Amino acid sequence: MAFKNAEMKNSIMMNLKNLKSTVDRFKGIGVSHDLHPKEREENKAVIEEAKREHSVSTGEQTENYRFLVVGRGQRKKVIKIKKNTAQ
Repeated sequence: MAFKNAEMKNSIMMNLKNLKSTVDRFKGIGVSHDLHPKEREENKAVIEEAKREHSVSTGEQTENYRFLVVGRGQRKKVIKIKKNTAQ
């Protein structure tokens, strides 16, 4: 689905978290931003570089972290989030 208005898209994307706490029929739904194939490749390369830098600087394995690209255009950056390993 495509939106003519970027504000509507942003509003919907921000409210997706509300689907998780609703009826079971919505729990398996996944929604993500549609990226151009070139953007996806750029994001993959940036994430791989961040993983390499993390391994070199800390000596830790990257499996304990989730790496995400946030921002748009020149303001893109990679953040790392520690995975919850408690079972």
